[in-house]
Order: sequence, then C-alpha cells, then structure tokens
Amino acid sequence: MSIQTNKLNQTLLISLFCATYMSANAATSQPLAPELATAKQTKALVNAKNSMIVTNNPWASKAAEQILKDGGNATDAAIAAAFMLGLTEPQSSGIGGGGYALSYQNKTKQLIAFDGRETAPGSASPNWFLDAANKPMDFESAMLSPLSVGVPSEVALLYAMHQKNGKLAWAKLLAPAIERAKQGFPMSPRLFNLLVGDQQILKNNPLVREVYFTSTGQVKPIASIVKNPDYAKTLELIAKSPQNFYTGKLAQDIVKTVNNQAGKKLYSLRDLADYQVLSYPGVCSSYRDKYIVCSVPPSSSGGVAVQELMGIYAENSNVTESQDVKWVYNFLQASKLAFADRNQYLADPQFVQQPVSGLLDKKYIAARASLVNESQALITPAAAGVPEGIDPKYAPDTSPKPHGTTSISIVDKDGNAVSMTVTVEHQFGSHLFTNGFFLNNELTDFSLKPTNAAGQAIANRVEANKRPRSSIAPTMVFDKDGKLEVVTGSPGGSQIICYVAKNLVQILDLKQDAQQAVNTGNLCAANNTPQIEINSNLINFLPQLKLLGESYVLSDMVSGETNIVRTTEGWSGAADPRREGVAIGN
Repeated sequence: MSIQTNKLNQTLLISLFCATYMSANAATSQPLAPELATAKQTKALVNAKNSMIVTNNPWASKAAEQILKDGGNATDAAIAAAFMLGLTEPQSSGIGGGGYALSYQNKTKQLIAFDGRETAPGSASPNWFLDAANKPMDFESAMLSPLSVGVPSEVALLYAMHQKNGKLAWAKLLAPAIERAKQGFPMSPRLFNLLVGDQQILKNNPLVREVYFTSTGQVKPIASIVKNPDYAKTLELIAKSPQNFYTGKLAQDIVKTVNNQAGKKLYSLRDLADYQVLSYPGVCSSYRDKYIVCSVPPSSSGGVAVQELMGIYAENSNVTESQDVKWVYNFLQASKLAFADRNQYLADPQFVQQPVSGLLDKKYIAARASLVNESQALITPAAAGVPEGIDPKYAPDTSPKPHGTTSISIVDKDGNAVSMTVTVEHQFGSHLFTNGFFLNNELTDFSLKPTNAAGQAIANRVEANKRPRSSIAPTMVFDKDGKLEVVTGSPGGSQIICYVAKNLVQILDLKQDAQQAVNTGNLCAANNTPQIEINSNLINFLPQLKLLGESYVLSDMVSGETNIVRTTEGWSGAADPRREGVAIGN
C-alpha cells in the first residue's frame, strides 16, 4: 500500500486478504509460555540522528550495523540480522522456521507485507494430529512429533525481501553469520538456561550435542565459545543460491530428517520446491483520527487483532495518565473482545473467507466497544461478534499454544524501515536438527482437532499446503500526513497482539518514550482470565481491578519488544529488558 501524505482523515486501504496465527484460549486455559523467562537486564534508551537498529540479540544488531555501514539499506540489514539470529538465538528463530515482514520504502511511500509463513505438507489432512482413538494428541507430544514440522520458509522470505528492496549483493548479507558460525560466539546466559531447560531431550541428538554440549554431556557453560560449522556450510550454499535450500542435498536432508523420525513418508521434495512467499499491501486503519497503524494481513491474525483491540480501546478510553487504572481495565476488556473475533474467524485466507474490512469497520468496532461496562468486567470467554464478510460455518479454535519467536526493527538513513518477526514456534522448535539448524514445529499452531464437539469445522484446522494461523504483528505507525513515526514488533505467542498494542498505547496515548513503553508491564486477556506480568509496575493496579470486577493471574510474560520512535532529533530505540537484545543508533 502506498501511504498517502496529502489527505486528512483519509479512508485507509484495508487489505481483503487476511488470516491469523495463534489460537484462542478458553477462559479456563492459559497460554503456554513460548520461552522460559530469564533474568531481566536493564536497558537504556538509545538516541540517534540517522538510523536505528533493535533486535533481540547483540550479535544480530551488530551484523545489521555492519551492513548499514557498508552501504546497505534497512532490508539488507534485517536479512543479515535474521541469519545471525539463527546462529546466536536458535531457540527462537532460524532458517528451519519462517515469519513475516513489513517493509516501508520512504521514497515511494510503498508499504509491503511479506508472508513467509510455513505450510503444511501436501500429505496433511484435518486428521493430522488425531491418534488411533480419533482423539487429538496432547500439545507436548504433538510439538515433539515430526508431524509438527511445517515447510521451512525463512530463506524464501529473506530472499523475496532482497529481490524486492535489497541493495547489496545477496552473498554479502550472509557473510557476518558465516564468519561468526566458524569463529564461534560466547554462550549467552539466556541460551544456556533454555538449553538446560530442554537438555533431557536435546542431548539425545548427537548433532545437537556436538554444537551445544560438552564431551561429558553437559550444556556448554556461559561464556564458552559455541561454533557451528555445519550452519556455516549451509549458509555458504544459500549464499550461492537460495534455491539450494529448497532443492538438492539440503532439501533431501530436511525431508529425510522428518520422515526418518516419523517412520513414514510425511514430506516430499516437492513440498519444499513448491514453497512460495506471498506479498500484499499492509493492512491499515486509523487510530484516534491522528495516526495510521499498519501491519501484516492474514495468514497472521496479529495485524488485524492489534488494530481491532486498539480501536475498541480508543472508543472507551481517553486516558492520558499512565497511573490511571482505567487504561489497564479498558485494555483488558478490548483484548477479550478482539481475541473472541480472532479466535472465531481468522485463518489462512487461501482456505477460509476473511472478514478483515468488517472487523476493522468503525461502526463494528464502536458496537463491540459498547459491550464494555465501565464498572463491571466482561465475563470470559466473550462471544465473537458478527462483522460483515464472515463465513458462518466455522467454529472457534480454543486451544492454547506457545511459540518461540524473535523480532527485528530497523530504520536506515534514508527513512526506509523494516519490522520483521521470525520464528521456529516453541523454543528450539520440534527439536529436530539438521545441517546446523533446528526445524520448526509450526504445524502445532493449527488446531489439533479439526472440529468442535458439535462437529462444526474449525477454521484453523490442518489442511494440505495451508498456512497455520499466526499472531505475529510487525507494525508501523504513520501520522495523518503519512510520516513514519513508530516501528515495532515482538515475540510472545498469541500475546504478541497484546504486547504490540500495549507498546502503542504507551507511546501514542500515554506519551512514554520507546524504552518506558517496553519496560511497562505486560498484560493480556486472550479471551480468558487476564494475565498480568509478575513483578511489574502493573501490580499496583490489582486492587483497583478487583473493585472493577476483573480477575487475573500473575505470570511471566516474556516479550521481546523492539521499539523505534521518531524524535525531534532523529530516532530513539529500545530493546526489551526481558531478552538479550540491544539498540544501536547512528
């Protein structure tokens, strides 16, 4: 979509293509933690005049910085960062997974959403996760099963971005990760702790042991050097041609790894060779008639749900003070209503009709907002509304799912920007490992059961070549004249929607700076009992929430928000204290 710069209160183009990722959660069921929490790190706001980089890992930020110094643009830098994250943050993302990107070209005012979501193989069916008794597998069993592996798509995503907007040579963008894989990087505290958490599974794989474990079978200690020569060799092949990942030995090894684990043929070489990245205009809507909020359309639900949540919130809240409980209360009520719609309707638009324009229609949002009582919290689960454009035959997906994910936000000196979120789903994905990288478990983002108790088909059920619903929401905000103001995104499973929306409410309404917004405690009601981040500044609101009739549970809410905000001097950047990332400006 081109961002128009000359019209006030413009009717914004809303993509008719839409779908969603993460599942709904019943009132009695909380989302599983996508990644274990580790100690928070104090982060300082970074200010710069020309460019800004924020990722969830310092090595990735440094790789992006080098690419910008070498004359690359935001797209080039994001690609280099993503390949580095696959090495230094393998629990969260990598070339065995996929993701989404939102790319803005300042000169042309063009905003493009790239859908690099993994797909189910051609052999998949709605009964994919049913056992011999026709019952759905439990989530952990499904996650660790070869049935969970979607067609890896990150390489195709990154190459599609490069073909459209890249500046430097493709091979140059892989060079930092190749060099680091050969020379090694110090084991980080977060990677160490997550490896320890999964060591009973991971140490049984000799290929994983060789990279991450000592000769005695222990996770390599913090600060010890981790080398991954197989990953370097893989990237060298991809540097010659991305097609080397989807054909030839690498593709054969991926298929073999999955099929050997399954003991039968789940995958074929055609599944990889036929994979295609999709691109659409960004899905956008106005916020308080002051801003234009844009994100990716389905197959991710994230962009649509963020915008519906914020629309409902704006109808009921004019709070400008961060110490006012009303912003927390209204945010949670809006979250319930947006998730109810998301859970009911959103899925892969190539398989299920998507009511995107209906969900973001101002009259519909006002009607949903009218359900919020100022003094009595909504009962959960809230019912889905009936926007225009629905397919009424589908039932909601109410299964809780996690995913392991990472976020990248970059603005270059020319004002071009990328927000990208990539993932392997759960930490270390399926735990299957080949050629230096983990394979995802994205297919568990489908509903594990094809129908509800009444036999009604679930929109987000498994089908051959279908993209599982996602909550990923790389997001950009423009002012009413089309000027880029905010670039943000976050990992966090279905709660990505809340993390991104929280960020934006803090920045746009409560006038927090980029770091203050990230530091603010996380909160979410994914149409279930609201979660409030434990040991956060939101704890002070709990007695008041009770008086308003709202219950809650306290939990670790491990986001990885990457904020870039325009300032009078240039840009400010903020990394999430809950992860190891850094902001680097120039």
